[in-house]
Amino acid sequence: MILGHGDDIYSHNKPIVSNFSSNIYSRQNLSDLQQYLCSHIDAIHSYPEPDASSLLKLLAQKHSVGTENISVTNGATEAIYLIAQAFQNSVSSIISPTFSEYGDASCVNNHKVQYVRCLQEVDPYANLVWICNPNNPTGTVTSKDLLKEYIVSHPLQYIVIDQSYEHFTTKDLFSVEEASGYKNVLLLHSMTKHYAIPGLRLGYITAHTETLRMISKYRMPWSVNGLAIEAGRFLLEKEDATIDLNNYLIETKRLQNELNRIDGIIVLPSDTHFFLCKLENKKASDLKKYLIDDYGILIRDAANFNGLNEHYFRIATQSKEENNLLVKGIKGWI
Repeated sequence: MILGHGDDIYSHNKPIVSNFSSNIYSRQNLSDLQQYLCSHIDAIHSYPEPDASSLLKLLAQKHSVGTENISVTNGATEAIYLIAQAFQNSVSSIISPTFSEYGDASCVNNHKVQYVRCLQEVDPYANLVWICNPNNPTGTVTSKDLLKEYIVSHPLQYIVIDQSYEHFTTKDLFSVEEASGYKNVLLLHSMTKHYAIPGLRLGYITAHTETLRMISKYRMPWSVNGLAIEAGRFLLEKEDATIDLNNYLIETKRLQNELNRIDGIIVLPSDTHFFLCKLENKKASDLKKYLIDDYGILIRDAANFNGLNEHYFRIATQSKEENNLLVKGIKGWI
């Protein structure tokens, strides 16, 4: 595992009051979920369902597919490692810069790993293609039409499309029902991201029945704990469990505009609520330290993403008050 993911609050002695380092809205109201889990705490006295079957059925209903098209996992990260394990000793092409766990999981399972910038650069002999859509850390979306064209023209390659941030963009993405019609497509989903519950670890894979059967051979029983299953069931049945996306993206645009007015910073385009910034002459690690020490603000130093360098950092939009504080802090440092 590459050290240096976002949300490393535990790594700092200073108290963090505003967390921009994780691609999650940290002010999500989870009080109803907390009360529900407290009332179901007895779940820890029993083994959970081996395959999270009760949650599986709800997800199948939500997406209008069969339970054989879905596998619930301990976060999207377990899904990544399961797929890499199922394709041991393969050739993996990874569209980068992107989430480091695709490369880590591939290396652990003896893949030959190739980092490329776009689908057009993918090795024709690759067994697996990994693409994050919307992409982490850039926030950009690869068009569904382009992906469809690639999928159809490369039937012998398996395309892993990580849609963990699918609920934070207005761009057109693959539906579960649509993607399940292709034998060479695996979609990854994150309830962790969608509902802002990273401590519970909850995700799932959706794919064609034959493809998922091949992956599921490597899935260990009880990988999803009882409280996570209870949380997933509760949230799926609660209609107001997510934020207002339109207002969130409007605030994102406002924050980007404010940052763009600061000399020495370039804000890169994004299709979602998080985005990259580039410092023209300074190091992101120095800015990160300053913001922690003086403001209790945490950003994501993006230097360890493949293809980026010491000048890049990533932030995810938070509340208007927190965003204003971030802008003030960066202005003071610049």
